[in-house]
Parts: sequence; C-alpha cells; structure tokens
Amino acid sequence: MKVVYDPRHVFYSPKNELNGYEMIENIDKPGRIETIKEILQLKYGDIIVGSKDYPRSYLYFVHSSDYVNWLKEKQYTLEDNQEYFPKVFGYDMCMDTKTPVGKNTFEMAWISAKCSLTGASLLLEGEELVYSCSRPLGHHAGITYCGGRSYFNNAALAAKYLQKNGDIYIAILDLDFYAGNGTQEIFYEDNTVLTISIHGNPSNHYPYISGFEWEIGENEGRGYNINFPLKDGINGRTYLRVLEKALLEVEDFDPDFLIIPFGSNTHERDLATTFNLKDNDYKEIGDMISYLNIPKLIVQEGGFNSQINEKVVDNFFEGLNI
Repeated sequence: MKVVYDPRHVFYSPKNELNGYEMIENIDKPGRIETIKEILQLKYGDIIVGSKDYPRSYLYFVHSSDYVNWLKEKQYTLEDNQEYFPKVFGYDMCMDTKTPVGKNTFEMAWISAKCSLTGASLLLEGEELVYSCSRPLGHHAGITYCGGRSYFNNAALAAKYLQKNGDIYIAILDLDFYAGNGTQEIFYEDNTVLTISIHGNPSNHYPYISGFEWEIGENEGRGYNINFPLKDGINGRTYLRVLEKALLEVEDFDPDFLIIPFGSNTHERDLATTFNLKDNDYKEIGDMISYLNIPKLIVQEGGFNSQINEKVVDNFFEGLNI
C-alpha cells in the first residue's frame, strides 16, 4: 500500500462559509488530513509518497475550459484574506455558500487533484492499493461548477488519467455520506465507467437535486449509474447489506480498476449527518471490499472531525487486510 500526501494542503485554510444568512467558521481544517496521515504512517511504516507534477491541461479531461479559467481568474480578483461567495445561484460557477473561493483556491485544489492523479499513476505501476490524502475534496465538483466544498473532481480526474493509457474500464464506488453528484454528471453518458453512490437521501440532504434511484444514466451510459439513497438513522447492518449489492454490481461490471471516494461522515458521532455506523462497521466495509481482486484507489472526501477520522480510517484499513 502507498499513501499519497502533499504537505502543502495545510495552506488551504478557508475561513468562512455561509449558513443561510449567517457567516460561520469553515469546518474544513488541515488537521483532518494530518490525523489520517499520521495514523497510517504509525501503523504501516514507510508508505508515504509525495504527489507528482502534471500538466494543468489534465484538468480538461473532466472540467470545461470556461470553468477552469473562471476559478483561476476569480482568485486573482481577491485580496489575501478575502473570500468570494456567489450572489446569484445558477448564474455563477459556484453552486452554494459552503465553497468559498480564496486567493489560493485554484492552486490548492490542483494540488489535491495531483494527489489523486499520482495515486492513479501508482496503480499503473503495479500497486494494488493506494490512498490519496486529497484535500480539498472533489466529488461534488461537476463539469462546469464547484460546490459542496469541491473544486476539481479528484476521483473523476484519476479515472480519466487511467483511461488515457488504454482501453480501460473503471468502477467508482462513492462511500461518502453525501451523493457524488459531480462524478455522476461527468460519467452520466459513459458506459466505460460504472458510478455507484451510497448516501443519505437527497430529498433532505445535500446536494438535494441529484442522487436519486431513478438516475441511471443516459444514452450509452444508461444502466451504468447506480444510486443507493438511504434513510436517516440506518445502522451498520443495513449499510453493509446495501454495500454487498453495490459490490455485486462492481463484480458484474468487471472493471480494471476501482476508485473509492471515501468519507468518514457516515459515523454515528458525526453530528452533521444521520447514519449510525460504529467503529467496527468500517472494518467490515474494508473486509468486504478486500475480496474484490481489483487494484484500488481510495480518495479522501468528507469527514471533518479528526477524532472520528482516526477511528474510521484505522478500522477501514485493518479490514482491507493491509
């Protein structure tokens, strides 16, 4: 196993987010990744590798030139401590008030993406399991917009990078509490990438407009997008049964690689979400995934409580039989 980590993520430190009309402290702090990196390094030893550099043109594998240029140019209009929030939704290229654009947002999001690209390159070199310490997260970023604290879609970029190296099929299994709406949009008409997301019901959870069961893909991608929206308050037993169904879909697709956008925010002690998974449930999740004989890239997504992250990641990787 290898863990891709870039220490420059600590310079991504958003200050605020808008909760309705109230400005509150932004919850995405560097400590959440530092905790994960330290626990894995302590437990498994010399497994940390740095991110590699890539041409910025790789961003266009996934995102429109208009969006990439908008994000890059927006930061140049800001002062050092200034943060930009959209004033009119549907007009701007930022879809909510939890995703501020600051002076260095473009560069920090690009560093996060390079971690996942590095993870993909390690799979091509023969690694069977790679974990990308990507921060900021990415699975809510769509082709033409940022949102949900996501700017560039790390998992989608990794998938496209893998595919540029040949006739490659990929499954993306999103295990964050919130639906991977950006990833779904990117591959919605693609039959070479199977996208599956297990998440809180979007009828009352972010992103609200995407992640429903009836969204199954279109055109060539019809049948290659699967959503499992779950009720509030579910326990680990229910989650594991749904995960079993998802893994059967992955097996049936028979991909060359498996990418797992992963969040610890399904834990019972995460006060912002409504699932009730316990520490040992993550060991079971890892164990079930380990039976898939497919090279795997795990990309960090949500989970903003460092204490929860420590327990979840420790159990998850133990279950993966590292």
